[in-house]
Amino acid sequence: MKKLYILLLCGISTHSFGQQLANSDFENWTNHPGNIVYTSYKEVNNWASGNAALDVAPGVKAPTSQTTDAQNGTYAVKLTTQTIFGQLASGNLFTGKFKLNLTDPIKSAQIGTPYSSRPTAFNVYYKYASVKGDSCSMYALLTKYNTSTHKRDTIGLGSFVSSTSVNTYTLLNMPITYTSTEDPDSISMVFSSSADGGNFRGQVGSTLTIDNFSLDGVPSLSTTASLASISAVLYPNPAQSRVVLSNAPSESGTVYFYNVSGSLVRSQKWIGTRTPEFELENMPVGFYTCKFITSDETVFASKLLITE
Repeated sequence: MKKLYILLLCGISTHSFGQQLANSDFENWTNHPGNIVYTSYKEVNNWASGNAALDVAPGVKAPTSQTTDAQNGTYAVKLTTQTIFGQLASGNLFTGKFKLNLTDPIKSAQIGTPYSSRPTAFNVYYKYASVKGDSCSMYALLTKYNTSTHKRDTIGLGSFVSSTSVNTYTLLNMPITYTSTEDPDSISMVFSSSADGGNFRGQVGSTLTIDNFSLDGVPSLSTTASLASISAVLYPNPAQSRVVLSNAPSESGTVYFYNVSGSLVRSQKWIGTRTPEFELENMPVGFYTCKFITSDETVFASKLLITE
């Protein structure tokens, strides 16, 4: 049975829970083929847009499209405001999911993805062609679910709105302002060719092109260390009611427990010890990725199996 645990643990993939967002250079895409009636379109992997509305819109071009007019690399994202069924639709790109709701279209976009770091700013190269004074918008919203109010609390926000046309790629560095000392559990990153597109307002033809997005103040996907590389041990593993981290590189920090779907299940802080103990009670049985961030910003991760 021990060998089986080891094999299963090695097979778990790591989720991007507090680092750079996956495919932020916009190089990887998936094609959605059309047919004789409906137009084909492409989607940016690991991101979402309103393009799925084309599945019920004959002959309409995608508001969010792939372009070879890249700042660096092969592809960039082109967002164009247009009309679908007589309704204005801004080109958009966001973290989350899109499921078309014909009864209440505003509810189609489910914005946000699990995320637990506190970036200081976001960066993106962009160009913008404004029509009749229309404005583009780009924002990063970090939130945390409040179990008392059953609503999301804003942790931090960085927002950019501009009606100025920019003909060549320009680097936007937008600071994120925090209104809470809490760590977030979600990030909503949204780009739109018309700032008021969520209310179906804007100007047809306004075009925002973006490439090579990144977050400041968080580790890259390649800088998260393993437990072995820092001589730390997480035991027992498999575990039931509690787990111990021995030889932690710092006497304070936070651990984040993510399930196999990448959702944040629990976070716990430790202070004043290099052998912190973490409670696992009421956590569902299964595999988890544990991400540790110490007070001196050392970041490392490990796999954990919780059993009955």
